Amino acid sequence: TESSKVSKFSKKEFEAYQKVYHKEWDHNAMVDGIFEEFADEINAKVAESVSERERKMAREMLADKEPIDKISRYTGLSEEEIRKL
Repeated sequence: TESSKVSKFSKKEFEAYQKVYHKEWDHNAMVDGIFEEFADEINAKVAESVSERERKMAREMLADKEPIDKISRYTGLSEEEIRKL
């Protein structure tokens, strides 16, 4: 296992190992922090994109004279939202 290999390191090897390990840990923490920082923004943009796609579909279905209740079932939009389109 890795721990048994590490236990056999000389002091110099162990210090080098720690530096590499800490750099990797710092890098991973930074990447995680970036994802956390932008997660809300990314999720909002995805939701906005999905909503726009649903509104587009609803407009197309309205143009094809589909019933509003059917459009609501297929798009997940409320009947009120559909009427506003």
